[in-house]
Amino acid sequence: MRGDHWRVLGRSVLVRQGQSLNSEAADRLCHGAILLELDLVGERLQFKKLQGEGPETGWLSIRVKDKELLARIAAKDINQDPAGKLPPVVGPRLWAMSDIHTDKKENMQWVLDLDPREFQEDVLILAGDIANTMEVLQETLLLLKSRFGRIFFCPGNHDLWMQGWKNGNSLDKLKAILKFCKSKGIETAPGVVNTGVGPLLVVPIFAWHHPQWDTEPELEEWNVPPLEKTIVDYWATKWPADLRIDDGSVAEELDKLNASGFAEALKRRDEFHGVVSFSHFVPRLEVNPEKRYLIPSSLAKAVGSLHLKKRVEELKPDVHIFGHTHFGYDMDVDGIRYLQAALGTPAERTWGGSIVTLGDFPQERRPCLVWSGAWSMRHRSAWTQYYQRYGRRAEVTELVPSVCCNLYTPKVTAGARARSGWIKGRMPIWLFGPLETRLQEAQMVTREVNEITGWDVRGKNVKALEKLPRSSQGEPRSVEASQAIGWHKEASYTFIDVRNQGNGCIPGAISLPHPEATETLASLEDDEVLRLCEQLNAKGGHMLIIGDSAKCSWDAAMLLAGYFRMWPSEMKLGLKLTEPGYILEDLL
Repeated sequence: MRGDHWRVLGRSVLVRQGQSLNSEAADRLCHGAILLELDLVGERLQFKKLQGEGPETGWLSIRVKDKELLARIAAKDINQDPAGKLPPVVGPRLWAMSDIHTDKKENMQWVLDLDPREFQEDVLILAGDIANTMEVLQETLLLLKSRFGRIFFCPGNHDLWMQGWKNGNSLDKLKAILKFCKSKGIETAPGVVNTGVGPLLVVPIFAWHHPQWDTEPELEEWNVPPLEKTIVDYWATKWPADLRIDDGSVAEELDKLNASGFAEALKRRDEFHGVVSFSHFVPRLEVNPEKRYLIPSSLAKAVGSLHLKKRVEELKPDVHIFGHTHFGYDMDVDGIRYLQAALGTPAERTWGGSIVTLGDFPQERRPCLVWSGAWSMRHRSAWTQYYQRYGRRAEVTELVPSVCCNLYTPKVTAGARARSGWIKGRMPIWLFGPLETRLQEAQMVTREVNEITGWDVRGKNVKALEKLPRSSQGEPRSVEASQAIGWHKEASYTFIDVRNQGNGCIPGAISLPHPEATETLASLEDDEVLRLCEQLNAKGGHMLIIGDSAKCSWDAAMLLAGYFRMWPSEMKLGLKLTEPGYILEDLL
């Protein structure tokens, strides 16, 4: 009844924002949390959290099938713990990461910097792509083995590259890796981790990518280079004569490695308190960005496996950890939590830190926490937040962010349909990242723009301009006042006023004084930057900039083009609107 108290019994229980099981997921309540009942409808409890970790309020189920997730408790039992602290959980923690690429000296240093004492009782899941060469792979595994109590590992595509390998093909290298792991106590088969709450089953799943996994539309408006000319695995690996990547036979062969261990894990699945599976490759399309966000778009045909997808669906783990794409993810799909915590490359962390980052990984020198007495709290992910807000639109193939479509040219038949930018009303993914990485990427945009706009706008240094990448080429185009006034009446463009205050107000325009507001856009609080960016992109990248001068308008347009990953040539300047007579007489 209303006012009763409940304790969470499950290892972690999913909370939703509404009573319906289809309402948006909020997060998970950890084992032992104390709840105050606000309402109880059937087996759905609306609560307010009193103690423990998890959402402050929401709806959750009190049981699933025959399994009790919550138990009523008396108020006196709460008072026995006046500090509101639950007993410490005894048992190892579970950590995960992938794509550590320790051939890169900065990445090897990241691993060397892991605390040699902190993780001695803990378990690490390593989801592939340690290094290109056998020597660095072995060195890295031994280093990690000295840091962690146990390591579970499955190889990735880079681990099977032929670089420096002279003893046969990539299958032979895989066998050698597994033999080395067995000799050093590194686990590549399903195993049990005894925690202070109950046993966890950890299940590695071997896989390889194949193009048949991808079923989403191609970027038909763009000249995209073919798969075999862009995906290094096609020439960096070597397979027996009867196996090929493009027909899926390599993927089928590697899937056979799962046969015995996986069958046993599936048979015993319900004996365990929780189940974690992991792979290097991607199980589902839903946890891979749409083609317009991939560099190159053909990457979509070299990341996933239908065999892997089937095994994850059969096992139904609580959590599945994957790697390969180097994007931070923490997302639920069909009742399974999918995590990717990829260290990636130093360049990716510099230029795309917002979309690589998962929670505080990899900024903090520790892997991503998966279990510590209960499943970990949600880790912040730009991709997860983006898709939770906007959903997938794989059918949109003509509109591509400039950092991606710089690799292609529009097809002649596409005409004006092939454009750079974002679907209208959406904020770019990188701005969903944490403040630290947003600021870092915004500063890079500002530096690039300053290289272009550091001279007088009417006497540009053309030679210097030619040296810059295409994303910084092209010029914002000045339009006639009559054209701008027509757009204003049609409401077909977002008018952005970057002038100083006191020069009159344009109805419906967004005030964004340059440079105080343009250069600091990424520093706004999360909700502020979201609201502002959705307003700025309300017309799908159709933006008209109005400034005090040609240079002011130009600089602001170039910055906004950089922030919204648009070609500068698509930005429009309403320079003539600043001439006497137009603003007040025609727009007010």
